[in-house]
Amino acid sequence: MAELRAQREQAEGRLKEAEARLARLRNGFRAEERSQAEAQVSQQSSQLESLRAGPRRQEIAQAEADVRAAEAELSGAEAAFQRVQSLAATGDVAPQHLDETRTRRSIAQARLAASGERLALLRAGTRAEEIRAQQARLEQATAQAALVRSGSRPEEIAEAEARRAQSRAAIAELDARLAEGEVRAPAPAVVEVLAARPGDLVPAGRAVVTLLEPAQVWVKVYVPEPLVGSLRTGQPMEVEAAVAPGKWHAAHVEQIATQGEFLPRNIQTREDREHLVYGVKVRIDARDHPLKPGMAANARVASR
Repeated sequence: MAELRAQREQAEGRLKEAEARLARLRNGFRAEERSQAEAQVSQQSSQLESLRAGPRRQEIAQAEADVRAAEAELSGAEAAFQRVQSLAATGDVAPQHLDETRTRRSIAQARLAASGERLALLRAGTRAEEIRAQQARLEQATAQAALVRSGSRPEEIAEAEARRAQSRAAIAELDARLAEGEVRAPAPAVVEVLAARPGDLVPAGRAVVTLLEPAQVWVKVYVPEPLVGSLRTGQPMEVEAAVAPGKWHAAHVEQIATQGEFLPRNIQTREDREHLVYGVKVRIDARDHPLKPGMAANARVASR
């Protein structure tokens, strides 16, 4: 039972997950997600236009100015290095000063190389492969925006509904299996016999409890043929239990046999035993009777 309860909790978790996914698919994307997708399309489109247009004249002019500035800086650094190098040969400057001017010259050379490379790239314009790559990114963003606008596909919603139904069926199956592990009385009754104890293994088909329904107690009486014609179904009767003589309980005729029989030899009446009798089923209406299965009782027509 504990294992089944754990499985049911897991099934409930899967059901909640399926219901949440179905609700998300039915509601579609949020307004923030749609706005974000549209903004992504606009951004990718602007970048593509910029690549196709190539560098602006102002950018090229600025790059040329950077190259000229780097050349001038290198020229000054080179002159300073040559001067300090001449002085170092005569011992008029310290070697450290020579190293500093050499470093400045190297930095100026690197800056000039970077500026020249950037100017060359700007003059060459945007490469075709860069434009194709940006075109692909724009198409991807456009497709994503269209998906966000259209919402979930019917197939996805149908799949989510099927998963929810599957989870509900699994829970119903587990509930049925859990219910089979509990023995319940079909109606209010009194336990007559309890044939099992806690921990016993009960095979299929074996009776575990014998119940007595207070509303289903009846007495079978045998009425001689000359008197059976005076009885009718539903007729008020009274029943007296042998264990409580003198106390009559309300009852009624529930059934009258349609075929006569000879009185069983273990039953005695005031009439001749060989007389033909009819079995009559008398239902006890009262709830305070002392009758139990197998007890002897007397019955009579209720006085009006």
